[in-house]
Amino acid sequence: MDVGVVCVPAAFLYENSETMCISDEVLSGWPVEVLRRYGNFFEIVTHYGYRGWIAGSALRKILPEEYAWWGFWGSRAKASGNCYVPDGEHLEPAILCKGVTDILKEPKVQACILCTLFLGSTVTAVGNPQEGWQKVKTAGGICGFVPSCSLLRLGDLEQVKISGEAFGYLSFHSPLCQRALQKLATEPMPQMESQLRSAILTYAISFLGTQYRWGGKSHAGIDCSGLAFMSYYMCGIQIYRDAAIVGGFPVREIPCSKIKPADLLYFPGHMALYLGDGRYIHATGNPASFGCTINSLHDKAPDYRKDLAENLSAAGSVFPSPCL
Repeated sequence: MDVGVVCVPAAFLYENSETMCISDEVLSGWPVEVLRRYGNFFEIVTHYGYRGWIAGSALRKILPEEYAWWGFWGSRAKASGNCYVPDGEHLEPAILCKGVTDILKEPKVQACILCTLFLGSTVTAVGNPQEGWQKVKTAGGICGFVPSCSLLRLGDLEQVKISGEAFGYLSFHSPLCQRALQKLATEPMPQMESQLRSAILTYAISFLGTQYRWGGKSHAGIDCSGLAFMSYYMCGIQIYRDAAIVGGFPVREIPCSKIKPADLLYFPGHMALYLGDGRYIHATGNPASFGCTINSLHDKAPDYRKDLAENLSAAGSVFPSPCL
């Protein structure tokens, strides 16, 4: 089976190759398995298990042993029998951790912008940081520089066991996550779990004000399940991409009465992340908001959404809940 990597900043995934109905968005440096070709489109499966069609121009063919290199983030990437280690100077896969990141021609703020990538994109870090700058190479072959604080590497992270074989990651170097770690949840729970929940929500809150975009997963536009997916993905946890609880992914259903911050709320065709105190953050196509916003389940709150509160159908969590 052929494999490839997304070589453009972002590309839409379509339900089929004819109607062009958008179902998802894949970002630069994300690996895919190629199932078949139809015209200028490929049917693919992403490294997080989602299937659809993508324009062939958005992909670059890679060696099978490279798949796990580009899909190092999270636990669903499939490694081949051989470990891929590129030749040359010290190289390491890394993930961009800011909403948008310019790849600059030189390590200075005035440098020419070679391309712009989104939060969650995978790049190759080349060598070690120098004076706060890191040389990187994108999946599209562009070499440039980014501030070293714009990258997450596994060596900079602390692994947090969630349950079974599921793990998340906390960064003590990312400014975004540092702010999250200072705001622990008020409910009693293990400290690392509390920190991980807070980090997930900090990523979600970074999308506030982003316009709604069906199938979107970036700060250029995002939908409800895209918001949930990216918030968890940035902490190394790969949940199902759509607004549903699906077997084979770490989210399991819990009673709505047991929800804690960063747990997931499910409505018919919609989902949100719970913030606590009856409030939740979500990306909505409702014309009154048309973007990422915060609403409440409490009917006395000014940001109450009756249509959603009365149709809450399920809650889900990746965290252990011993008191169900």
